[in-house]
Amino acid sequence: MILYKMSGFWKNDDKIKVSQTQVAITSTNGRSYTGTAGQSGRRVDFEIPSTVKFMDGKNSYLNFDVKLAIGAIPTRLQLDPTIGGQSLIKNIRIYSGSRAVLLEEISDYNAKVQIQYSYDADESIRKMRALKEGCLVTTVEQRGTLGTSVSNNIDIRSNPYYSEVATVPALRDWGSTADFVACKCSLPIHSGLFADSSKIFPVLMTDGLFLEIDLEDPARCIKQLDSVNRNRRLAQNPVFHGIDAAGTAMVIDNAANLTEIFLGKQNHMTSVANCPFVKGEQVGVCDITDPTSQAALTTTAGGGAGGTQLYPIITDITMDGGFVKLTLGEFQNSNVGTGIGVVTNDFVLFSAAVDQFRLATVGGATLIPKLTLYDAALEVSDMELVVQQVGVDPRYEAGMMKKMREGGSIDIDIKSVTNYKHSLLKSNRNATVNLAVSNTRAKSMLVMATDASTLDTADLIGGLSATYLEEEGTMDTQLHSIRSGQVGVIDQLTNYQFVIDDKLVPSRPIVVSKINKGVSISAQPLIELEKALNQSGIVPRSFVDYNRNFIIGRAYALNDGVANLNNKSNQLQLFYNESSVTGVDRPPLVDKLLFAFLFHVRRISIKGDSVSVML
Repeated sequence: MILYKMSGFWKNDDKIKVSQTQVAITSTNGRSYTGTAGQSGRRVDFEIPSTVKFMDGKNSYLNFDVKLAIGAIPTRLQLDPTIGGQSLIKNIRIYSGSRAVLLEEISDYNAKVQIQYSYDADESIRKMRALKEGCLVTTVEQRGTLGTSVSNNIDIRSNPYYSEVATVPALRDWGSTADFVACKCSLPIHSGLFADSSKIFPVLMTDGLFLEIDLEDPARCIKQLDSVNRNRRLAQNPVFHGIDAAGTAMVIDNAANLTEIFLGKQNHMTSVANCPFVKGEQVGVCDITDPTSQAALTTTAGGGAGGTQLYPIITDITMDGGFVKLTLGEFQNSNVGTGIGVVTNDFVLFSAAVDQFRLATVGGATLIPKLTLYDAALEVSDMELVVQQVGVDPRYEAGMMKKMREGGSIDIDIKSVTNYKHSLLKSNRNATVNLAVSNTRAKSMLVMATDASTLDTADLIGGLSATYLEEEGTMDTQLHSIRSGQVGVIDQLTNYQFVIDDKLVPSRPIVVSKINKGVSISAQPLIELEKALNQSGIVPRSFVDYNRNFIIGRAYALNDGVANLNNKSNQLQLFYNESSVTGVDRPPLVDKLLFAFLFHVRRISIKGDSVSVML
């Protein structure tokens, strides 16, 4: 037997013996769902019957398998490395069993989880999420050796989305989905009625519960590896060693037919098993410090400017002379366009599977058009909601029902969150955002200014967002976000200030301009964020992502306190200005969609056959 704290209905003996059983509930509209990049609007419904009676939401979870499928050009793919399977959930709505009363709703649920998993994280927690939720962690065996920032998006040896390394997946033809395996996910549902609750919920008193889940566009969930991506951490990519094991440079030659590229041993590229490329993948070569400066590879047909610009296809990956060797279709380094005269170990290789942009028009060369669509897909199967059912002594259940028949009521307080959205144009340098909240028991607000740019599926999967961090020095020359639309961007924000009940809070603007440089820290906004996270129920264990998921935080109360915001002004003043980053004055780059997550206490009141919600 286990001791549970029951709701406020019990006045004295509120520690009672209970039993626990798990009830697996299948979706009412099927157990399997498929989706292709660019597809949205799919929904999953679960009906928790009143026969469950009492539910322990904290220990209930969503169970499913997810399997990915490549698009036209093979490359390794996975779900969002930070939140894994949670990225598949766009919105959540929880109703009473008859769907008459909306008990809880979280819009942009995966963005809310991005905040939680970015800041409430340490090594142990990240590893646990990797085991249960389809997240990824940094691997020592594959980490960069050239000074890049740490990435959780490079694992190929123990990645749960494709076959084990013992099968040498790099040697197999990735022209089908056979190389991907089903990743098993067990997700806590981060809502006030489920994972964020410490109370037992009387399902029998609400005639059951009805859970609606809107699934996210797969393009916003599926990601390419950082270690083959031109737009992320270039120094993490395989380094060009030469066109042979001796390290011979690749020079402009309009006659020679090249078919091999050898990889340097940097970044642990010492075995086929560590190679992030796969057979069938298209690759290019670019300067390690400038992703736009790339060798102009062409077909040998016609030679020189008459050749067709291309990304050669990998036909085999082997070891030769102690180096990883890529065997490719015939190509040459041509003197067309942006062709680089000599390619040495200052260059890296990248995947062109989801990253192709137009080269300069030169002569009669046939240019490489930008790839806009990448038809990666996923299949979710065996989806079920596993509910932790709590069995209580029949005497307590009978006593509760008797109390209700006599006109009593049950009031259940839950900690929930509501997303208030606001659009902001990049041209609006001085913005006053009206936050039309009316909650009587507010805890805190976390504001995430997301990139509202319209991106095609290839850019979403490959991480070619409009916003990026340009870091000072040699680390991560440019680091585009792979979580565009789901994380906060600072985008040249200078300072901010709240106006609450017609008072400036705090009395002076909070300056954040130093954070725009990517490596600088401002203490005051982080202190304010720490307080807001604590009040939101998010333990602030790590601030390593403070500039990659920039959040504005405001605590309305401290400790167990709440604030009444009803009929009170609640505004956020944002001041944007051009800032100098690595000597370049840069204005705000993107239009933004603000997610203002208000964390609050809401009361579910049950009286007779009536269920109501008070905010």
